[in-house]
Amino acid sequence: MMKHKLLQIALVENLIAFLDEIQEEALIEDSYLPENKEKIRFCSWAIKKLTDAKEAIITIHDETDDKKIEDAAARYEKIDEKFYDWKLPSDMSEKEFDKMLNQFDAFLRGWEKEYNKKNPKKPAPKRKQKFNPPHIEDVAQYMSLDEIKEYLLDDEDLTNEERMDLYYEEHLREQRAKERRRLERGAKPIDQIMKELNLKPSNWKPGDEDDN
Repeated sequence: MMKHKLLQIALVENLIAFLDEIQEEALIEDSYLPENKEKIRFCSWAIKKLTDAKEAIITIHDETDDKKIEDAAARYEKIDEKFYDWKLPSDMSEKEFDKMLNQFDAFLRGWEKEYNKKNPKKPAPKRKQKFNPPHIEDVAQYMSLDEIKEYLLDDEDLTNEERMDLYYEEHLREQRAKERRRLERGAKPIDQIMKELNLKPSNWKPGDEDDN
């Protein structure tokens, strides 16, 4: 293993100029003299070594940057370990793939919003929007009503009326889904159960049954 010394370019240029002067003086005096031959030979060799030397740029080593790089690498390793055996279905269509990306993007947007609420002084880095956000209909089934509300409020292209209409549609969809699950379980409506048990609602008053 060879050790090397690093010299600034200005110093190298000065050394070359100095050696060139010595070489020129030796040639002028008498190049046939043994001592001048040795000077000329050495100066030619040294100048060639200096001109052929590799150049390098020295930067200040920052241990803090190294720590940041190590921490980031460790997190990516965790991601690899978590999903090392996860693969996309071989017959997955482009439409399904785009839908998966949109759902993941919606999840990240929700997480970022919650994180920024808890850490207002150190918010998550703002992501550049490389594609248009998915339509609410494509991701609503994977979100709660509160998440849908936040999602609609974040969409700057919607008017307040459009946000209200879309939210109401999702509210009705959620109610229909609850009713469907109730029917699948064979559960009875609350008013039917109360009628069978001969129970009256708290706001009941005489004459209500006649109206029905």
